Amino acid sequence: MEKYFMAAMGGADGLGNRSIAHLVNFFGSAEVAWSADAYDLSKSGIRKKSLEAFLEFRREHPNAPENLIGYCERHKINLCCIVDEDYPPLLKEIDTPPMFFYYRGQLQPLAQRIGVVGSRHNTLYGQTVALELGEQLAAAGLTVVSGAARGIDSFAHRGALKSGRTVAVLGCGINHLYPIENRKLYEQIVELGVVMSEFPPLLPPNQGTFRVRNRIIAGLSRGVVVVEAGKESGALITSGYAGDFGRDVFAIPGKIYDDMNFGCHELIRDGATLIKSAQDILDEYDIAATTPEIFTPKSSADSKPPRIQPKPAKTVELDGAEAKIFEIIPLDKFITDEEILMQVDDITPSELPSIMTNLELKNCVEEDAGRYKRKR
Repeated sequence: MEKYFMAAMGGADGLGNRSIAHLVNFFGSAEVAWSADAYDLSKSGIRKKSLEAFLEFRREHPNAPENLIGYCERHKINLCCIVDEDYPPLLKEIDTPPMFFYYRGQLQPLAQRIGVVGSRHNTLYGQTVALELGEQLAAAGLTVVSGAARGIDSFAHRGALKSGRTVAVLGCGINHLYPIENRKLYEQIVELGVVMSEFPPLLPPNQGTFRVRNRIIAGLSRGVVVVEAGKESGALITSGYAGDFGRDVFAIPGKIYDDMNFGCHELIRDGATLIKSAQDILDEYDIAATTPEIFTPKSSADSKPPRIQPKPAKTVELDGAEAKIFEIIPLDKFITDEEILMQVDDITPSELPSIMTNLELKNCVEEDAGRYKRKR
């Protein structure tokens, strides 16, 4: 119950991690702090504005802790607070760690994690690097951490899901999916990793929430890799936090005349470690890998970057709705959600996304812009 009182306090606009930590330490628990009267709260020493925000929020939402329990149960959301055994110990080491966070999926608090971040407006070179870097680091047993944003973040997650685990740290509430096109990616990460956020579940993103999100990515990670970053890229904020926290900062080099590489080259100039492959990171941490790869841009149809050889496909048995849908999906062309629903009578539009995600995870179908066909 303690964690829900702590998270309820976090719903007060203006009551941040420092103030919550101070109140918990002063009163001995979040539950006691939540119930304390205004006079005792004023003696705690928190800022006047923070105190007023908390008192106003508590007056408006007197049953917030109990309501939060019900909400999390209904939406299958887990809550972790800083005193829980499964709170990642590496995250506790940063300045002002989150007092709590919401998550879906399976936490592995002792996992070795590497952040992979970059621009939302990536190039083909950046996409290739992010995909292969994510895949190769995950294959070596590292958990890839990123921000579930468009661009490099999404490709890093997708690469990691091919061979291992990934963590998505959201810049919004866990029940406010952003960007919306990452819905299927979000579901895959929940299935094979963890999605987390320290914001109230329905909070939409804003400029401030992304900065907070970047701090968590750096805090969870032993090191942070910046793949592509322009001069004003948020990825540079993440690498800045990593440096402040004493974590390693790695950067991928690119063309010197390309603005998309400006941030990475500035980082390298200022002391970040230049890397040309996942192997460079694995060597840094003395981790064995299967096949070292060198990242190279695609300059023509005949110069493709080297890839890890896929594992032999496993036989998968399907039944129920998955089997029905798989039967109608063609091998030689893509079909849409609407075409699938027209041919399967007992599947509703709300049920179809999770079924298709399961078929993707079982390597039975491939998806392209909301259309599907069988995998060969």
